[in-house]
Amino acid sequence: MAALSFIKKYGLMLCLLFVVMACSSTASKKKLNQSKIYFGAGTQSLMTQDYTDALANLMKANELDPENPGIVTNLAMAYYFKGEKNMAIKLLKKSIDLKEDNSDAKLNLASIYFNDGDLKNAEKIYKSVLKDLTYDKQARTLYNLGILENRKNNQVAAMNYFKKSIKEDSSYCPSYYQIGLLKYQQKQYSASLSNFRDAAMGTCMESPGAHYYQGLSLLGLKRYMEAQMKFDEIDARFKTSEFAAKARKKMTELIEIQKNDRTEEVHASRKMLESPDF
Repeated sequence: MAALSFIKKYGLMLCLLFVVMACSSTASKKKLNQSKIYFGAGTQSLMTQDYTDALANLMKANELDPENPGIVTNLAMAYYFKGEKNMAIKLLKKSIDLKEDNSDAKLNLASIYFNDGDLKNAEKIYKSVLKDLTYDKQARTLYNLGILENRKNNQVAAMNYFKKSIKEDSSYCPSYYQIGLLKYQQKQYSASLSNFRDAAMGTCMESPGAHYYQGLSLLGLKRYMEAQMKFDEIDARFKTSEFAAKARKKMTELIEIQKNDRTEEVHASRKMLESPDF
């Protein structure tokens, strides 16, 4: 009887323990599901630049799941865009501690250092991200290294990184844009035009800068009619952007250029008529 009593007693305890654990598991799943909802809402608000809403949702997600590196990374960026840089850096470092190969967090941390002018630390972290062979955003890492080299006036190194970025992802339009700028500065207008056209494709289709520099490249090539059409397009499509005002100014300048060219052509024809044949 004593043995039976012992089994019943401890058997009951085991059953209770199982029930408690099951309840705990259910509660834990509920918390994780809630955190995912807040995380999704916060991330969406980050993408739409509603940083107040992003911060509110990601804070709630973090309370429910504080050891989730993805949540911590996005929470850090919400703080950053709200002007809390030190908190952002602290959280990004925590996210990297939680997951050593957290390349998203490293990329964001390096970019904060870059914006602060700490190029040495930024470059070190960017290059550490390149060692992550499973990371699917290396085109962005290479692009950032190109921007960093450009900041140091190393245009050859910058160009190489931008080209590697495109090799990594042929649709990564920001790299085409930067190559276009470098080619335009070198007055290689055909090459700059080609790259600016690629820069206005895909996710960058609505980038007014890429269209504006197409117009400038066409001007450099003296393809005035096409340049005028491009500037007209910019004025129509991107009325509220700074590039619309620039395009209108260029159209005024273009009228003067064409007028001067016509005057020079008339003078040249007269000179030819007045010159004797030998």
